[in-house]
Amino acid sequence: MPDVREVWQSRVWGNLGAPVYDFVLDHPQVARPAGQVMWGCDTRRMYAAMDVVNQLPEGSALLDLPVGGGVTLRRLAPDRKLRYVAADISDDQLGAARRAAERAGLSGIDYVRADVVDLPFATGEFDLVVSFAGLHCMPDPAAAVASLARVLAPGGRLVGSCVVRGVRPRFDLHMRVMRTMGVFGPSGTAAELSGWIAAAGLREAELVCNGALAQFTAVKD
Repeated sequence: MPDVREVWQSRVWGNLGAPVYDFVLDHPQVARPAGQVMWGCDTRRMYAAMDVVNQLPEGSALLDLPVGGGVTLRRLAPDRKLRYVAADISDDQLGAARRAAERAGLSGIDYVRADVVDLPFATGEFDLVVSFAGLHCMPDPAAAVASLARVLAPGGRLVGSCVVRGVRPRFDLHMRVMRTMGVFGPSGTAAELSGWIAAAGLREAELVCNGALAQFTAVKD
């Protein structure tokens, strides 16, 4: 008999959950009330943080992981001369990101299937790594942060967001439901996130809780 969690992840979440998630994030008028109900957050702050992709000097290298349906990618200005690597463990999500980039008039994007804890990139390869709304889905977020830190160049930044435990009981309940459904991993508290950043050899420049959504910037000195 197939494992119920595997069936959910491969069939239900893959065919329904991920597209719905991308639809919500791609429509701010939908994402704002959904974010308030689920996590007590103002999603406008997360979208504003994604604009970091347009703050790099020309010729810089950027890793977006997990790229998902390309929500952060779509913030990129078409005229930016960057090396933009869109990575995800899901071929379906990479396909969705590619289509989203084409609709936005973006070209020259590298699409790479990759496991966050086994990245096929050299140490210090990227000037910026963005990871929005991804760490809470990963089975080992501490190892994920360490892996993302490895591929950062000295002076490079890790910028992202993730849902954290311990903000309010109702948000923790939502997280437990998502874990039971196979969508979320173990995640952690804001203090644990801070610890993962420090253990990865990064300096925490900012970590603020927007409801249960922690937004962070860390620097590799």
